[in-house]
Amino acid sequence: MAEIRPFKGFRYKLDKKEDLGGFIAPPYDMLDDAKIGALYEKNPFNAVRIDQNRREAGDSANRDRHARAAGLFSGWIDKGLVCADKKPSLYVYEQRFTAERAGKTESLERTGIVALVKLVDFTEGVVFPHEHTLSGPKVDRYEHLDATRLNVGQIFGLLSDDRGETFGLIRGMKKACGTPAGTALDQDGVHHALFPCSDTALIARLQNAVRQSTILIADGHHRYETALKFHRDHESGQDTAYVMMTLVSMADPGLIIRSFHRLIRKGNGGRSVDMLLELGKDFTLTDLGPAGISTIHSFLAGRSETEMLFADSASRRIYGLTLNQGGEAFLASTIPDKSLPWKKLDMSKINAIVINRILGLPLDGKVLHDVVTYMQDAAAALEAIGNPQEYWGGFFIRPVSIAAIHRIVQGGERMPQKSTNFYPKLYSGLVFNRLGDA
Repeated sequence: MAEIRPFKGFRYKLDKKEDLGGFIAPPYDMLDDAKIGALYEKNPFNAVRIDQNRREAGDSANRDRHARAAGLFSGWIDKGLVCADKKPSLYVYEQRFTAERAGKTESLERTGIVALVKLVDFTEGVVFPHEHTLSGPKVDRYEHLDATRLNVGQIFGLLSDDRGETFGLIRGMKKACGTPAGTALDQDGVHHALFPCSDTALIARLQNAVRQSTILIADGHHRYETALKFHRDHESGQDTAYVMMTLVSMADPGLIIRSFHRLIRKGNGGRSVDMLLELGKDFTLTDLGPAGISTIHSFLAGRSETEMLFADSASRRIYGLTLNQGGEAFLASTIPDKSLPWKKLDMSKINAIVINRILGLPLDGKVLHDVVTYMQDAAAALEAIGNPQEYWGGFFIRPVSIAAIHRIVQGGERMPQKSTNFYPKLYSGLVFNRLGDA
């Protein structure tokens, strides 16, 4: 079903493999002006200058900075700073990192494969999105692709892999490669390593395995949709028919999703209510005592049958919440265009019951942005809701599973806002894909 192919990637010419750290950059949408400036100072040839070139005083349009990036990259090629691999290759991308889960720190490893993936419409049931996109970023990325003819950053795709066969092939390819061609340690302590593989037999085996898979886009929806539109607009052969992606098996034990806990702000047009009384209409509430981080960590570790937690700002107590018959009936009757599995996602329950029913606010992106503070760090979230003048309290939820996401998107739906946070992020500049003769 999914089709991948190797490519002659452009890579930095490194004196030492660990020098790669000076050249790579976080994804373009994770960078603000300060971070871009720091990367500019770090290295004059950092990939940020290609992926997110800064605006300059003489620019008359956003496109000007992308045209400048195209000229820079061509100059780097002429100087031998970046060179194309001689043989078509797939690139094993390994990330080693630590992650805190339920108050404990674990050492983990995630291994993907960088390949060109054939662009297909979402309606074909091969590549699935899990979130909605915005027009502004797509316009920007289209102008970038049109000016540079480059894939710089990595779209993050998840391969269905029920038996773990593809995961085994990716790990086997890494083992066959031996030592990496480049390594980097980023500011979050994540170790990145890239292993080029031009072995035609290994590549063919992986291609055959991937044909049995579908791809769920974890990150990079804007870039995928932009690449698809660019191909349709140009129809200039196979060069535009593929886009560079990093593919990770859903069976990879290092595939981590982190929760966005929800802090509910007061004001912003919402009703003044007795929050605990209202929650009791749709949930069975279990008083778990004074709000403490150990209770939250225990819940996040799965040592509780309750569905989610609510830390009440007024009483500074924490409650376990489990949907009751009233809540079941309400969810069944509300948001008629969504399936019941979608409505039973924890973030959907919070939106439908708390934001819409209890506070009486419409469920649109602006309202959710104004009313909900999204936080990854449970301890920091608990500290923040200590202000009862600002917050009703905070909802602590477990990470949504890959299986749940897969079921939702295969049913033709997309996840609610801020449902997923895949960690770590894939960095830009490890390898570049140049479309045709550019």
